[in-house]
Amino acid sequence: MSPMATVNKPTKESETTGKKPRKPETPVSPVEQLKEYLLGVRSEWSKISWPTWPQIWGQTIVVLLMVAILTSGLFLLDYSLHFIITSITPHRS
Repeated sequence: MSPMATVNKPTKESETTGKKPRKPETPVSPVEQLKEYLLGVRSEWSKISWPTWPQIWGQTIVVLLMVAILTSGLFLLDYSLHFIITSITPHRS
């Protein structure tokens, strides 16, 4: 005999979970499914904390300033590299 013990696995779901097997559910119409979905959306929608108008304006200004700063920086970098490269390389006519 082998020193390892064998384990008998239960074959029914009710034996593993201790619950009764579920009965097949009756089909739900698409209209009822849509209604249930929209009720869930409405419930979740009410949980959202919306920013105030001053917060929106403040964040918009920050984004616009960052875009302006990065645009200026990239323009200066591009112009500087263009100047350096054209001063090093010969001009073609």
